[in-house]
Amino acid sequence: MGGCSSQVVPEEVAVQQQPRKQNWLVCCRHRKQSSTTKLLCSKDKDNEAVKPTPEEAKTWETDFSALLHNKYGINIFQEFLRTQYGDENLNFWIAVEEYRNISDVNTRNEMARMIYEDYVSTLSPTEISLDAKIRAAVDKQMSSPDENTFRPAQQHIYNLMYRDCFPRFVKSKTYQQLTES
Repeated sequence: MGGCSSQVVPEEVAVQQQPRKQNWLVCCRHRKQSSTTKLLCSKDKDNEAVKPTPEEAKTWETDFSALLHNKYGINIFQEFLRTQYGDENLNFWIAVEEYRNISDVNTRNEMARMIYEDYVSTLSPTEISLDAKIRAAVDKQMSSPDENTFRPAQQHIYNLMYRDCFPRFVKSKTYQQLTES
């Protein structure tokens, strides 16, 4: 299990060790991509992220939600999280955003199973950090998944990223360079 609080590699070293990826949902190159990541990557492969102006990027410092709803913002935050060994958190959050928009019951059930196996299961190599109460709530919902099945877990991961990863991201060299005029 990874996470933003796990082992931290200096940003400059980690960036040198990993090639830059163009896709905004790319897992760490040292582990196999989860099935949900593969699915989401294939859906979004033709969408290019547009680099924001320095002024727009500066707004992200006080608006985490705006960062998460900007493709370039997600891409650069994803890159940073890979250096922190916490990219599974963002991958889970994005997968749940996509999942919540699925209307077909069969597709939703399959996607719920994939998200569960990739991020919630204690057997997953990309398991996210959830407390027992939240994990039990998700487990209970898995018998009949709906658009809210992962809501408590998604909110928990959002808060974890907001309180732990995001402050370090806005102090990072990568983000500071993006905001320079």
